[in-house]
Amino acid sequence: MPANFDSAPITRSELMRRVSSSGTQPELLLRRALRNLGLKFQACPKSVLGKPDIVFRPEKVAVFVDGEFWHGIQWETRGLFNLDEQFSQTASKNYWIKKIRRNQTRDCIVTNSLLRDGWHVVRFWEHDIRKNLSDCAALIL
Repeated sequence: MPANFDSAPITRSELMRRVSSSGTQPELLLRRALRNLGLKFQACPKSVLGKPDIVFRPEKVAVFVDGEFWHGIQWETRGLFNLDEQFSQTASKNYWIKKIRRNQTRDCIVTNSLLRDGWHVVRFWEHDIRKNLSDCAALIL
C-alpha cells in the first residue's frame, strides 16, 4: 500500500474513499468529444435523478459513465467467472459484494425511473469510452 509520509500507511478503505465519483478521465474524454461535435450539455447535474454524468435536458437524455469496479463488471474484464470470484481472496469479501450489488440495484432503479419519466438513458462502461470514444460520442449524437 502507498504510504503517507506524515502518518501510517493508507488503508484500502481510505484509498477507495479517495476515488473520484465524477470528473473521471473517461467522463472528461467523453465530454471533450461531445463538445468537439458541437453538442451542449450539463455535466453532473444534481437535479436529475441518479446524478447522470452528462445531461441533454431539452432532449431528456441522461448519460452515465459507469466504473468497472464500482458498478460490478471488473470480474468480467479480468476474465473471472463472477463477482464472487473477484473477491474470493479478500478478507472483506462480503462487504464489497454487498456494496457493489447495492450499486447495481440502484443503477437499475434509476434507469427504470428515468425511462418511466420519458428520459433516454445511455450507460457506458469506462472501458467502452477508452476503446471506442468516437463510437460512444456518435451513439449519443
